[in-house]
Amino acid sequence: MHYLSNYQTFQSKQQLNEAVADHLSAHHYELSETVREVLNTIARYAVKFAGAAHLKAATLAELIGKSEKTIRRAINRLQDLRIIRKVVTNRKVTGGQGANIIQILPAIADSSLRDDQAEVSRRHDAVEPVVSSGEPSENEKEPYPFLKQNTVINNTYKAFKQSVNYFVNDSQLTNKLYGIFLAQTSYIKHCYESSELLDCGIEAVMTTFKATKRKPIRNMAGYYHGVLDRVLDRLMTEVFR
Repeated sequence: MHYLSNYQTFQSKQQLNEAVADHLSAHHYELSETVREVLNTIARYAVKFAGAAHLKAATLAELIGKSEKTIRRAINRLQDLRIIRKVVTNRKVTGGQGANIIQILPAIADSSLRDDQAEVSRRHDAVEPVVSSGEPSENEKEPYPFLKQNTVINNTYKAFKQSVNYFVNDSQLTNKLYGIFLAQTSYIKHCYESSELLDCGIEAVMTTFKATKRKPIRNMAGYYHGVLDRVLDRLMTEVFR
């Protein structure tokens, strides 16, 4: 799908994320929860070619768990606000309209939208900074007893808790990390096996705690959020592309 490189609107994922955060801030009171979720989902699929994704309304509907009619309304709303642009495509073989290429547009600075209230909203919507904390457990040299391919997924929380407890016994931290896992996988849970998503969550746990052995992490939840985000991006990029 290299053709999407002709439609990308940003040079990097960071620029894309910043633009999405700016759009959410500037239009905080104009976007419903569903419209915001549609924008965030499009952004997840617009990572490889920053700002461009080839998505059907039916695909978005399945990802988010809404009707196609609702998704089309949300896309039209985003287009009306100049947050996205739809590029109509045609099927080469059979003809007719294909899935739209959706471009996320750069945010346009507007001083009237940059008041203190909008700034507070932007900070609320932004992902927690990836700076971090916590001490690894003393089982540093032992092999991981819960290799993902051998994890029995009868209870997602139990398996997740087991992975965290291997490093540190802290129920409050476990619940916080699990909450982040549920939040980040909530809108794609209908498109992937629960085992695939749990694998991603556990991989992010392992990566996060391994990092504590190399450097001090002041915000464990924020660090995990960032790691899980990258792992899920990789999952969706590999499967969808």
